[in-house]
Amino acid sequence: MTRPKDPLFPKGFEETKDIKEQFIEENLPKPSKKDELSPLKKLNHKIGVYLNPKTTKITEDEQKRKIGIIITILILITLIVSSYYFLVYQPQQEELSLMRTEKLNELHDLYSGPLVASPNELVLENKINDARSCEELENINILTYATKDWKSFHKKSIHSNQDKFNRTMVVYGNESKDVIMNSEEAMEIVRQNDATVLSKIKFETPNTVSVPILVSRLQAGAGLINVGSVVDIYQNSNYTDENNSTNNTSPEISGCTVLSIMRYEENGEIDSEYSKSTVHVKGNDTYPKENTKSFSSNVLELLKGSIIKGYDEHETIEMLKNYGIKLSNYERQINLGDLDAQYMLLIETPQDKVNFVINNMENIVLTIPTSHAPNWMYNEIYSTYNN
Repeated sequence: MTRPKDPLFPKGFEETKDIKEQFIEENLPKPSKKDELSPLKKLNHKIGVYLNPKTTKITEDEQKRKIGIIITILILITLIVSSYYFLVYQPQQEELSLMRTEKLNELHDLYSGPLVASPNELVLENKINDARSCEELENINILTYATKDWKSFHKKSIHSNQDKFNRTMVVYGNESKDVIMNSEEAMEIVRQNDATVLSKIKFETPNTVSVPILVSRLQAGAGLINVGSVVDIYQNSNYTDENNSTNNTSPEISGCTVLSIMRYEENGEIDSEYSKSTVHVKGNDTYPKENTKSFSSNVLELLKGSIIKGYDEHETIEMLKNYGIKLSNYERQINLGDLDAQYMLLIETPQDKVNFVINNMENIVLTIPTSHAPNWMYNEIYSTYNN
């Protein structure tokens, strides 16, 4: 059916419009319609199927199958999470907790006594508590910080705990022993050790007294100790009760000074005779000849005589000076001596050790440390290992 002509409609306009539409259809591509859903819409659609089954028509078998899949996935997730927790996470946490406890114990052992509330101790404790892995804990070096802090503390302590003889006393808390030493020796101990040793010692001002003891030659270092010798005191375990005997190899007291030595008076009694005889034979005649020297004296009586001006006091004292130690040295050299000699010694010891020394006078043994060896001992050891 054709459109009636309108006298007001331009002639030929309809034909021009048809030609234009035909040209567009033939030369321009038509836009394609996207019937497929985007991935996000697909996901939403599937979720809607599971969550809103009423809005989507699915069969009963398909619904059961999908519910089974969901349950299976949940079970697998539960198993994976549980396995990770029991096989990985929980052992890691137990190991971390154990390591944290060990680190805290180490911290409290090294930062004890006067350093228990030092700034570094608080910082290290916070680091240990805040660590979230074993690697972090391993990287916390407690020993380095503790050694530095203890050295600084002990150096100040040595300076503040010196007596007028420039000595200090180191006290080993775990061994209950005291050692009196020069301050420079104490500084050397601090320089050469770390916190494992320095945390167990402290320095105090020597509080000493002189204690007189009566000992045998065996107990008195074979009689070879001299005035000024530094000796260590051990307890002879042969005299202790078997039930209380110990295997302690450390001295009971170290660094004691010998202030004086006296032998029994009988050791000063001298009655000696030296004789040398020769026989000269000439023919039937014999000519014997004997040269005899004798000496009888008493060292103590000589001293008494010099004091009352019976003898020259200066000459007598000079002659008898160090008589006892000279006698012991000569006895050592000829390997023959009075083993029954008794000695009265005056020993400087810490005041808190006086009762021990007095009550164990018969059981103690005085030894000479090689670090304080007299010249004769040094020469013997040196010649033994260098010849």
